Amino acid sequence: MTHKIEPAPSGRASCRGCKLAIEKGKLRFGEEAPNPYSEDGGTSYRYWHLACAAAKLANEVGAALSAYDGPIEDRGAIEALVREHARPEMPYAERASSGRARCRACDAVLAKGELRVAFERVYESPMGPQMAAAYAHPKCVARYLEREVERGRTGMDREEAMRLVVAHSKLGLDDLEIVRREMRGE
Repeated sequence: MTHKIEPAPSGRASCRGCKLAIEKGKLRFGEEAPNPYSEDGGTSYRYWHLACAAAKLANEVGAALSAYDGPIEDRGAIEALVREHARPEMPYAERASSGRARCRACDAVLAKGELRVAFERVYESPMGPQMAAAYAHPKCVARYLEREVERGRTGMDREEAMRLVVAHSKLGLDDLEIVRREMRGE
């Protein structure tokens, strides 16, 4: 998808993050998305203030920033927000930030602070296909991967998943070792 940074041609668009109007002439981030009203699979844009997008869509804004060669007011602050909120490449392991997510393999709640593995998943919503994270306990990863294959989704084996999780995670060495042991079933 081609996301973009551009000056707002009018003041009619509202930010998807804070819901306030994006002033005419101010730079905005355009998130390309499937157009649910298009019969031929066209795309449309959802607009954000740069700072709002940097906090919610850091990876996408980072790529658009590197492609945009015009002047950006407070570029340093926007780049700092992108670095702070950048998501690691999937799959990765982390500690759960809240107790709201459920393991996609055993359906148990992932308690706040508990180790979990995040996989990328695509699901159908009223606005078209959406990408989000699917979480699993490290000990449930093998079962999660089996279910993905059963559902007809392309999967990876446990060894490949473990290699990628270790490469992409920002956890400390002790936590990574726990994740590794649990993914192996030890």
